Amino acid sequence: MRLVHVNVTQLRVAATCPRLHWFDTRATAERRDGQKVVSRIWRKGGETPGCGALFHTAVERFNAAAAGSDEVLSALEAARDVAGLQQALMRWFNASCLDLDALAARPVPLRLGFIAAVQVYMEELARLAVHARAAGLPAAELRGQLFGDSRKRVDVTFHVGEDVHVHVTGAIDYVYFDPRLGKHRIVDYKLTPATSPNSDLFQVFTYALMHHHQHGTRPDVAVFYLHPTRSVREARWEEVEAKRGKVHELIASMVAWSDHALGAGGLLPPGDRAYCDGCKHERSGACVAELGHKDRGAWDRRWTALEATTGGGAPEERAWVAAGAEVADGPAADEPAADEPMVDEDPELEEALAVVKPAAERPRPAAVPSRGQTAPTEAPRSGGRAKPAEAPPTETPRSGARVKVAEAPPTEAPRSGARAKAAEAPPSRGQKAPPGGARAKPAEAPPAGEASTPTAVDTKATTPAARTANVTGMLLGFDDHGAPVCMDPAVLRTHVSVVGAAGSGKTWMAKVIAEEALRAGVPVLAIDPQGDLVQMMEARPRADMPAELHRAWEELQERMEPRILTPGSSHGLRLCLDPLRLPSASELSHIANPALRAEEEEGLLVAVAANLVSLCACGGEEESQRTFLYQVLRQLPRAAPVRLRDIVAAVTAPEDLGIDEADTLIRKSERERLARRLNTFVQGPSARLFTGGTRLDFTELLRPSKPGRVPLNIVYLNALSNDDEKHFFLAALATELYRWMITTVDASTGGGVNLLFYIDEARDWIPAGGSKPPAKQPLIRLFTQGRKYGVGCLLCTQSPRSVDYNVFGNTSTKLIGRLEAAQDVDRVIDWFTNEGGAPSWVAARKGAPKGSFVARWPDMPAELSGRAFKGRTLFTRHAGAWSPDRVERAVTEAGLRGAGGGG
Repeated sequence: MRLVHVNVTQLRVAATCPRLHWFDTRATAERRDGQKVVSRIWRKGGETPGCGALFHTAVERFNAAAAGSDEVLSALEAARDVAGLQQALMRWFNASCLDLDALAARPVPLRLGFIAAVQVYMEELARLAVHARAAGLPAAELRGQLFGDSRKRVDVTFHVGEDVHVHVTGAIDYVYFDPRLGKHRIVDYKLTPATSPNSDLFQVFTYALMHHHQHGTRPDVAVFYLHPTRSVREARWEEVEAKRGKVHELIASMVAWSDHALGAGGLLPPGDRAYCDGCKHERSGACVAELGHKDRGAWDRRWTALEATTGGGAPEERAWVAAGAEVADGPAADEPAADEPMVDEDPELEEALAVVKPAAERPRPAAVPSRGQTAPTEAPRSGGRAKPAEAPPTETPRSGARVKVAEAPPTEAPRSGARAKAAEAPPSRGQKAPPGGARAKPAEAPPAGEASTPTAVDTKATTPAARTANVTGMLLGFDDHGAPVCMDPAVLRTHVSVVGAAGSGKTWMAKVIAEEALRAGVPVLAIDPQGDLVQMMEARPRADMPAELHRAWEELQERMEPRILTPGSSHGLRLCLDPLRLPSASELSHIANPALRAEEEEGLLVAVAANLVSLCACGGEEESQRTFLYQVLRQLPRAAPVRLRDIVAAVTAPEDLGIDEADTLIRKSERERLARRLNTFVQGPSARLFTGGTRLDFTELLRPSKPGRVPLNIVYLNALSNDDEKHFFLAALATELYRWMITTVDASTGGGVNLLFYIDEARDWIPAGGSKPPAKQPLIRLFTQGRKYGVGCLLCTQSPRSVDYNVFGNTSTKLIGRLEAAQDVDRVIDWFTNEGGAPSWVAARKGAPKGSFVARWPDMPAELSGRAFKGRTLFTRHAGAWSPDRVERAVTEAGLRGAGGGG
């Protein structure tokens, strides 16, 4: 096997211009000292000074130092407005990260360009931080989200040919959790004109896909052009994921271009004219002399061709190859580390290093300026000491740019080709919106006790003072008159959906419902694919609770027994899928109708077979593989749990089970491939889902460790390495939950709620249309069958059009938050029309305030019909997504590694 090592900087250079990668490869070979030559080229825009190397070097230093800075922490704690925090960050940056005397020696235009770019960067950072603080995020946690994300390192191996693997390592400069979006973002800052935005955005797509594969994030991406003109290009994760094949082609092409540079065949690289003006190979004439006209050259386009002919290609050849992509904790023994020495051909870099203080130098203390302090805006004079790069005045004249200036990262990514819309931090409670066209006043931090409460329905309304001592049922929130809004826990049995646009507070409301279910004695099983729900293991301080909620908060703490379950890893309580639980005759004997009993048995076996086939992803005739595996499962003895190795043995030698004509069900080559793939989950590196930990057992999961406690089981999927494993595990879990229902719960008793099954953002698992990810059918079956067994389902989505219609058809309780798209309003109207007529309030949900909901559930009191309310204060933590390491630390600190939950 051939293993090629590259780093993310080389990847970026190759995406910028393939010929730069060709020249770097040849220069590296000529050095013979192990150091990689990696060119840096910064496009100059007309007379605009090129200060890209200085800016990136300085900001990298700032981010690294800020992660452990007490001064930055103090500034975040004191943050009340954007301008004040921007000034504080700029002052600390000047004192701690720059050699101002060295900066003064640089040309005045370059200094001005650098200062302007840093001002914009700090302003964007301050906007995000002030919004997060106003939402109640503690300063220390915010500092960690902005500067301390340890998952910047990427270490991924791509399979790009029969025996060629490309190992990509390095670190992404700007990745953070954006509390405004509730998800991760990867941002690339550029100090160049936006002349090739699609190319620039593609580079960030590559980083996002690598970060997702290794760390399980689904980040949105953005390219911010800071100088000479401010603009932004963004893309949602869904658009990034759709470009997988293009990214794979870039990496495969890099191998071919390197081979060509070394005289080993390969492909001639094409050129990118957008960078020619700043390229030394263009100035010297070497580019055309050695490689010909810029338009000559080619990419490795096998994946595009494969997708065009096969609709995506065989699983082992798709753009992101799960079988060939491995995550390593560190570099291989024969490869350089991620910070391997590189030779930069950019003359700006040496000068940048002279201006930016090295990390080893102890920074000078920087005082946090008082609120309202104004920064001078005087330009530095040539030859004098550089004026510190402080915050600009509140209003800055726009340049004559044609691209609309982006004041802050917008909370919603614009559609492709659309202008970037400016986004301000939301106004605080009681603050009036600015007049049309005026710039919004920075948000003030809300008073203690309301730090994390969504915006009120009526911003003039006071905090609810309603007495809750005699309230019965599930307390969802308060209307704008302070009256409590409560729901009967029995409603959970008929399933609940919470719908609202991004940032509407839907996850908040779903967590409120989960907390109230626990208070009502209903166990909760929550599926957490990204790390947003796992925080429910930690209670918010009682002091943050309004007085009328103190008793309810105490009840939850007395009852809730949290358990963090991590399939395939030991970050929490490790779960294992082996042995498999197949339905036995004794388990189904309570079903009196023989025909129905046979149907249930067949349905479960079919589901298990389908799950295993989807996991193996062998390609070929999947229907034949499912049919064959179903027959194998039917013949296997089921008196005891069936282990995966038993299934492998049966697939390898089906005649031992009495399946004498296996070739009539499946081709021998496919059967052998299926056996090999299944065997990798028994004894290969992919075996972690079937080895170690505790077997998935719902009887045990729903059993409290002591009387009076109610289990909160959170299944954290973010430690799994890819989406395929997440989908498979969720499909297996849903199938096992259904088996537990029909073999354990007596459906004839009716009445109570045995379990609340909570899944966030349902469109990822139960998409509308013909798409059929592995978990879709098992989950739909829970919605259609769960209520008669007392298993209620709770789901969230920001796009009701994107979730399978059958799910909502089986959901009797609906909570509708803010809607943004007219099509979403129409879909919600369709739901209610089918239920007897759409209420008049549905249309008013378009553009409703954040945190505002209107609900409908069976037997709802007439006085609550159509009444808007806001969710109550959450009793558990609600902040940014947790990484696997953060989960492990929290589980250890809370003492949740025993058999039960918390004490």
